[in-house]
Amino acid sequence: MRTIIKFLVNRPLIINMVSFFMLALGLYAMVEINREAFPNVNLDRIQIDFSYPGASPEEVERLIVIPIEQQLKSTSGIDKMTSTSFPGSGRINLEIDPEASNRQRIVSDVQQAVNQADLPSDLPYDPFVTEIDGSVFPVINLAVSAKRSDLELHRLGKDMADELLQIEGVAKVLIQGQRKAEIRITLNPEKMRKERIAIGDVVRVIKSWNVSVPGGDLETEKQKYAIRITGELKGAKDAGELVLRANERGDALRLKDIATITEALEKPSKIYDVEGKPALSIIILKQTRADIISTVDRIRDYIATVADRHGADVRVDTYQDFSRFARLRLGVLTNNG
Repeated sequence: MRTIIKFLVNRPLIINMVSFFMLALGLYAMVEINREAFPNVNLDRIQIDFSYPGASPEEVERLIVIPIEQQLKSTSGIDKMTSTSFPGSGRINLEIDPEASNRQRIVSDVQQAVNQADLPSDLPYDPFVTEIDGSVFPVINLAVSAKRSDLELHRLGKDMADELLQIEGVAKVLIQGQRKAEIRITLNPEKMRKERIAIGDVVRVIKSWNVSVPGGDLETEKQKYAIRITGELKGAKDAGELVLRANERGDALRLKDIATITEALEKPSKIYDVEGKPALSIIILKQTRADIISTVDRIRDYIATVADRHGADVRVDTYQDFSRFARLRLGVLTNNG
């Protein structure tokens, strides 16, 4: 050790060159390397969530958990599988084999296995498959409120989510408090009795028309066409035009003749508000290789334009800005330097 120290003391040029190299390397790292609030960790986990309102834990296990587990047994790359059943909901946790090479294929195989499981037809939502990835995490949360109806706020949230996804560095946008849109049909018993229409007739017509299915192929001399039957209802107006009964003269009884049809949202399970006003909570997740500070700065630049895009009554508040941790640590590093 003394020999090395003596060698370096007698050659100050080497010490200066090493110091300059370390300083240049540090400056390069601060400017070019992506900044993160937390380290990227590969958790090797997949989570399957599902809900079945009104069902007991035993029914959830028998009707949902067991059919999914039976399909997953043939999926390679899964090291461990655990499931938990609650009243009205459940969850299956999968641990991926650490030696598995193609993680994306395993996630795709799990999704396919879930789709093939024989599940109850009255599930409100399909089971949701999520890959737990430590490199994709929320960077900032937004609280969006406006003096608008629930339906208009729902549409505003969808529009903002589409715009946020166009920002460089944003990987996913999750909306909490966003309720599923629905078409509400209120039948008039007197008009139904007068027209001799039963509730079963109305249900049968709605089911038969609200579809989107392939209709086969049509071959001509020049080319081949793929036919698809698209009859999905886009809104209350489309539902009102459904024909319940018609005669040879062209006279038709439509759904709007015996019912009041409106567009609405499903009943909320959670309430989100800002200062007592209905609101949406938007969680923004960044891409794996995106710089957290630059991504949040671009999101804040977008927030400044929301009033011009969607109206002056729209208010956007931010909270849980995780880029703050990276900024504080960089500030300490700069001050120490």
